[in-house]
Amino acid sequence: MRVMLRVLAVLGAFGMAGPGFAETEQVNFRTLLFGVPVGQMILASNSNGAAYAAKGHFRTTGLAGLLARVRFTMSARGVGDELNLRSRSYSEDLDTGYRTSAANVTFTSGDRRIDPLTGLLAALLDRKAASGCAFDGKTWDGKRAMQVSIRPATEADNGDLTCAGRLTRLSGYTAEEMDDWVSFPFTIRYVRDGETLSVERADIETIHGKVALLRR
Repeated sequence: MRVMLRVLAVLGAFGMAGPGFAETEQVNFRTLLFGVPVGQMILASNSNGAAYAAKGHFRTTGLAGLLARVRFTMSARGVGDELNLRSRSYSEDLDTGYRTSAANVTFTSGDRRIDPLTGLLAALLDRKAASGCAFDGKTWDGKRAMQVSIRPATEADNGDLTCAGRLTRLSGYTAEEMDDWVSFPFTIRYVRDGETLSVERADIETIHGKVALLRR
């Protein structure tokens, strides 16, 4: 469960509306491990085309929620839009059932790294069809760094798009964690509606099996 939570953190009460921001975009995902529902993830973002504010939340549900009350809450602010997001601040609050942790990170204007929640937004929020899915970036949570790469794989006649990506651990991990696994491949399937691409599902390999995110 802890491994799945950390992977989700790399891949997010959402009252963020404020002056200059548009209406909140929110997406909900059912989370499955070994094909069994284990939780729910919600991502929400406000953007005016030049800046954004976002929150992400994960919690266990069903039997998994009875066995381990796992939660992960993230918030981020930054500038840019769609696949050109640049972090300015990030905070996280997590409880794995075994330990709790909190972090607050500030990014300077010249820092090209992004926070984990912004990485999730770049992969999972709706986007213009013309923008596609290609993305390269490095995530940073104040301690750990990962490389995120996404490329288009196949496009259907109706415009639906399947993309392949990879998360690679770079620094901040223990030797044991690096020995366990360094790279995590994943796929994202987008459906096209007019000029908009929306994520239908995402699948990622972990050291404990495949995690699936199914959009509600």
